[in-house]
Amino acid sequence: MKKILVINGSARKDSVSTALCKSFIGEKNGFETKIYNAYTLNAKPCCGCGLCGKTVGCCYDDLDEFMADFEQADYFVISTPVYNGSVSAPLKAVTDRFQRYYALRFEHGVKPAVAKHKKAALIIAAGSKGEGKEEIKTMYERMFTVLNTSLEAVIFFDSTDQRVPDEAAHESVKQEGEYFFDS
Repeated sequence: MKKILVINGSARKDSVSTALCKSFIGEKNGFETKIYNAYTLNAKPCCGCGLCGKTVGCCYDDLDEFMADFEQADYFVISTPVYNGSVSAPLKAVTDRFQRYYALRFEHGVKPAVAKHKKAALIIAAGSKGEGKEEIKTMYERMFTVLNTSLEAVIFFDSTDQRVPDEAAHESVKQEGEYFFDS
């Protein structure tokens, strides 16, 4: 059974990014889907202690289950609103904790740092026109080079301060999801 791991960076259950993510994933038969919310994960930020360079793992154990799910996932979906040109602070805290894999690769010599390859998708919703897409995409593309992950879909919906996705937008996102999971 293929495994989908989703990390949602929105504080609101009814946010545009959350709704688009639901359309993107849809109902997947034959897939196991696990969804985490960055706000309820309440991840401690990376403290730069260097422990992951000396031993395998992290000085904190609060993300151990999430990281184990990440390692086993076939697909990784990140859903986020844009906050000041980037992802929300709780999602950034989770993102920074992937440092353990950088240390695994560059300090422990494990290549690839994550054994199982996965396909990734970004779903980004911005209040302003064009805000944050390229910055967020670049951040995750760089991170994914160490994580044996390829970014294969970017869904971007902007100007949410003036509009919400209509039925046609959700249908388009749903079709992109069907292609992403079927290819």
